[in-house]
Amino acid sequence: MPLPRYLAELREEIEVYAKDYGLDFFEVIFDVLPYNTINMIAAYGGFPTRYPHWRFGMEYEQLSKSYTFGLSKIYEMVINNDPSYAYLLEGNSIVEQKTVMAHVYGHSDFFKNNNFFQDTNRKMMNEMGNHATRIRRYM
Repeated sequence: MPLPRYLAELREEIEVYAKDYGLDFFEVIFDVLPYNTINMIAAYGGFPTRYPHWRFGMEYEQLSKSYTFGLSKIYEMVINNDPSYAYLLEGNSIVEQKTVMAHVYGHSDFFKNNNFFQDTNRKMMNEMGNHATRIRRYM
């Protein structure tokens, strides 16, 4: 789903600032998600598609309860991929969305340029999806 117009405009503005500050990042694809969906993705370790396992349900339940009781809030998640995928929490204020988007560009620069991540599979989204399909086929 494309970003709402006001967030797309902010993304373009923030991307220019990030480049002006010398950041070198992968293309970033932003998506805005409700808290229950962002909790589901967080329970899957940050990936939208994973193989079925009870552990993911348990993690989702814990995250959902923490959010409901006001104990925790996931503002964003970024996947170290090329392109990078970033999930923004629906309902964040504009200030929170701007801060989080700028933060995401920092993450993406770090993922792309830090030597510790140089051997990372940059197509993890595809690989996780393929693993999930294979496990479901076995089942």
